[in-house]
Amino acid sequence: MQPDCEPKPRSRKLGASPGGDAIEADRTLARHGKVTRLIKQPLLSAALALAATASGAAPNVLWIHVEDQHPWYGAYGETRVATPNIDALAREGVVFERAYAAAPVCSPSRSANITGVYPIRAGTHDHRSGRVPDNRIELPAGMATVPELFRRHGYSTFNNGKDDYNFLYDRGALYSIGTTRRNEPAGWKGEAGDGDWRDVPEGVPFFGQIGTLGGKAAPRVDSALKAAGVPAVDPAGVTVPPQYPDLAGLRDAIAAHLDTMVDTDNRVGEVMARLKADDLWGNTIVVLFSDHGSNLPRSKEFCYDEGLKVPLIIAAPGLADIVRPGTRRGDLVSLMDIAATSLALAGIAVPDTMDSKDVFDPDYQRPYVFSSQDRMSNTIDRVRSVMGPRFHYIRNFLTDRPLYQFGYREMGALGQPDHYLNTMRRMYESGTLTTAQALPYGPRPAEELYDLASDPDELVNLAADPAHRKTLDDMRDALTGWIDATGDQAQKPRSAAAMREITERYPEDWLRGPEFRQRRR
Repeated sequence: MQPDCEPKPRSRKLGASPGGDAIEADRTLARHGKVTRLIKQPLLSAALALAATASGAAPNVLWIHVEDQHPWYGAYGETRVATPNIDALAREGVVFERAYAAAPVCSPSRSANITGVYPIRAGTHDHRSGRVPDNRIELPAGMATVPELFRRHGYSTFNNGKDDYNFLYDRGALYSIGTTRRNEPAGWKGEAGDGDWRDVPEGVPFFGQIGTLGGKAAPRVDSALKAAGVPAVDPAGVTVPPQYPDLAGLRDAIAAHLDTMVDTDNRVGEVMARLKADDLWGNTIVVLFSDHGSNLPRSKEFCYDEGLKVPLIIAAPGLADIVRPGTRRGDLVSLMDIAATSLALAGIAVPDTMDSKDVFDPDYQRPYVFSSQDRMSNTIDRVRSVMGPRFHYIRNFLTDRPLYQFGYREMGALGQPDHYLNTMRRMYESGTLTTAQALPYGPRPAEELYDLASDPDELVNLAADPAHRKTLDDMRDALTGWIDATGDQAQKPRSAAAMREITERYPEDWLRGPEFRQRRR
């Protein structure tokens, strides 16, 4: 792929849309700009882009990529903190109330979003895998990433933040703007970069990503709030969800996570203000989302609702007839649908290789949202999730180990005896946790079924309840169909190189799962 030509940088409004080669498209804009499937026919990318907005210019697309954050924003009904900028974005766009990540941890979720393909299909399901020379993961032939597709249609691209993709790629092929850096000296956290729309050449649209720390800002958010004159959330005033014991450390963690909402809101406000100051707001599609849920014990890395459910807000002032301001949607949405949706709104054909769907297609529907949980840093697992309109089905394939396997957070806390993670484990050992609180430490059921309408915290497993046998059978069948359709790569044994990538990255004491015990014999 040839890099974009880079004439002088732009400072303000985009001019005419770019040209492009003829393409085979099965999507175009028709009937007042609504995306509709048509018989495949050659179309000019320039013509597609010109049709995309009322101004006639190809729209910019900007992803605001939040890390590790629950949808605890005012737009989602949160009252404990104020998020005026995010709420303003929501009023100008569409709020998706039930968006779920393809995986409950950064790298497989990001790999899904940037390819529009399920991690278990692409082989990107293990967290931070494919980061060493003898265990490279290559995308299937013919599969292109979202930024590559935008570049083929004349867009400049950048990612101001981390990539964290579980596949081999040339960053220069994905991103035409910005420099590249390693996230840390060892390199296994992947590459990151910078770049800004003000670096994009005059008259060229952009596909950009801006990363924010989101929930990861918790350790340092207090000082930022003080500098802004905003009071921090009082831990004494928060309620600990019933799946956790009411511990001071957990109260602190929840309060800190709420504080990060304010930090994210400030960042979103800055981005929105800059877009408006540069006269780009009316021609930019803004997609705000988090890669997965919070850092609470049963959230990040785990396939419960709290680990998979994410904020998703899409605003497109120039496409108000499609992205209707002030709309709220309660249907099921997969987060990786941002891939197909971004392309479709820009008038670019969505490849048949994608599992992603355009959420604004009149025929859009997901009866279920599927997600996966496999290796998480130093622990190996295989969990599949089927999220339905009311019920949530979870299949645990490796019942020879508990849910909590001394993952990286618990291992990192071992030197702090009073850390709430250590207190929780001691409470389990002493038998002072409730049944739901103790579940992650003890024997593991092969199947879990939760009624989210009556049990949003997922405390009561209904899988063995005869009254819900039909629901269980239906969701079990749906999962089997998904695994068959995707060819679930996790069904295959990990290669020796994949195992070495784990054993050479983590101290031996961190590797406590059955696979590692067997290797040490």
